[in-house]
Order: sequence, then C-alpha cells, then structure tokens
Amino acid sequence: MTPIVFAHGLEGSPNGRKIQTLRSAGFSVDAPDGRGLMLADRVDGIERAMRGRKVLLIGSSYGGLAAAYLASVHPERLVGLLLLAPALHRTEKPVFSPESLMPPQGVPTVVIHGIRDAVVPVDASRRYAARGSVDLIEVDDDHRLVGALSQMVASTERLLQINETTLDDI
Repeated sequence: MTPIVFAHGLEGSPNGRKIQTLRSAGFSVDAPDGRGLMLADRVDGIERAMRGRKVLLIGSSYGGLAAAYLASVHPERLVGLLLLAPALHRTEKPVFSPESLMPPQGVPTVVIHGIRDAVVPVDASRRYAARGSVDLIEVDDDHRLVGALSQMVASTERLLQINETTLDDI
C-alpha cells in the first residue's frame, strides 16, 4: 500500500483529529512532529518521514504550506497531494512568495478549503488552483474542517485509487 505522510498544522499535533480520522478509516499514516518548528525545519522532518519513498502527501494549514513547497520541488516523490485549508498566503523561508508555489505537474492534487475560514483566506487556495491542475473543493466549513472530515477520507481514497490504477497500467 502507498505510504501516507501527514504534515499537521501550526497548532496541530501528530495525533490530531484529522490524522486520527484517517487512521480510524483504516489508513496507516506517518505524521512527523512539527510542533514548535519553523517551516524549513518542518520541511526537513517531512522529507525524513518520506524516506525516499513515493508517498501520498497530506498537509493541513501550516503543514499544507510545507507540503505544497515539497510538492513544488520534489513532485517525483509524490503519488498524490491533498491540502487541507493550506496556509498558502504565508511567506517564510524556504517559501519566499505565495506565487512561487506551483501545483506539481503530473501529480493528482486536491485542495479542500472552507469558505468560512477566518484563519487562511480561501482565495489563497483559489489562486493556487488557478496555477495548475488542481481539484479545488470548497466546503461550507471553517478552518478546522471538522464538517469535511468525510470529504478528506474520500479524497484520500480517491488519490490512492488513482495511484493503484496507474500502477496496474504499467
């Protein structure tokens, strides 16, 4: 089975609600601990968790920014990318401008963002989606996406199925 690496948000943890939801749905999820780390250090931790494998990378909020950065520089290491209310409006080393983050070509990418998000503007995800082939799913939810957990699970399943179908065609 394709490994899943989950980058949690700024105030999240490796055992947060989204990660527990995925595990309860039967997925094995590796979630590096990014608490208290700056973006560059989080990126390093995520790369270590990937261990040279091709993974489905999931990132939430600040972890979504780290995941989007990794996807833009190492698309060959991903079978899919799922971003949850990603903080794509932020700039911090190694992301020097939101416009520098390009959706990875050839990597199925889904972004789920709440239209009532008061922490990260949904427009940041709209701009990101407009720069490439991204399935943007806007939901009637806030930043925590508690009401969209089933959509997160369904998107994870779909991204993994796309990968399995592609492998079967080889």
